[in-house]
Amino acid sequence: MATDPYHLDEFATGLAELTTLVLSTPDVEASLRDIADITSRMLPNHPMVAITLRRNGDEVTVASTGPHATLIDELQRSQSLGPCLEALRTATPVEVPDMAAESRWGAYPARMLEHGIRSVHSHPLLIDDTAVGTLNLYSTQLEAFDSAALQAISLTTQHTAVLLGTAISSARQTELTAQLRAALASRSIIDQALGITMAQRHCDRDAAFEVLRDTSQRNNVKLVSVAADLIRAVTGGDPVPPHFNLPARRRPARRDS
Repeated sequence: MATDPYHLDEFATGLAELTTLVLSTPDVEASLRDIADITSRMLPNHPMVAITLRRNGDEVTVASTGPHATLIDELQRSQSLGPCLEALRTATPVEVPDMAAESRWGAYPARMLEHGIRSVHSHPLLIDDTAVGTLNLYSTQLEAFDSAALQAISLTTQHTAVLLGTAISSARQTELTAQLRAALASRSIIDQALGITMAQRHCDRDAAFEVLRDTSQRNNVKLVSVAADLIRAVTGGDPVPPHFNLPARRRPARRDS
C-alpha cells in the first residue's frame, strides 16, 4: 500500500495549477511536461509520470518527469505490449497494482521489475470518446494508487485532454485557413487569366474558361498553372497574390488609475 498520506490540499493546489495551464499556455509540449511534474507532485510517493500520444500511427512519449520515466514508458513498445498500449487500444484505464503478480503482456512485467517498478496505472486521454494518448504513472511502491489517487488521476487526464483538444482544434483551424488562402489565391490567378483571355479572344467568361480548361487537359497541367503561365506571358511577371488582412488582436482595456 502507499506509505505517504494523501494530502487534499496538495491535490487542490495541483488541480488549480493544471487549470491555469489549460487556460493560459500557448506551448502545448511545455504544458504537457508541466502536467507530468504537477501530477507527480500531488500524488502520494510522487510516482514517475509520462504522457504518451499517438502520432501518425505511432505511440510517442512526449513528456515525462525525467529520463528514467521516459525510458520506462518506452520499454513496452519494443514488443508492442503493455498497459499504456492497452489503454490506448481499449480507451479504458489499465491498472497493475502488483507487477510481481502480473501475467499479461509477456516479458513486460519482468522488465519493469528489473527497473524497480512495482505498480502502474495508465489512463487514456479521450477526445470525443477516442483515445489520443495516455497518462502513465509508475511507482516503486506496491499498490501505489488508491481510490483518492485514482480520482486525482482521472481529473488530471480530463484537464490534459482539454488542453490537447484545444491544440488539435487550433491546428486544424490553422490548416483550414491555409487551405482557404491557397484556394482563394488560385481563384484570383484564374480570374486574372480569364480576364486576359476574354480581352484577347473577345469572348465571354464561359468561353474563356473553356479555353483555359482545354489547355489544362491537353497538356495535363493544373488549371491554375495554365492561368499563371498566361499571366507571365502577357505581363512579363508572376501573378500578384491576393492580400489577406489578418484581424488585429484586441488590446486589453486600459484601467483608470
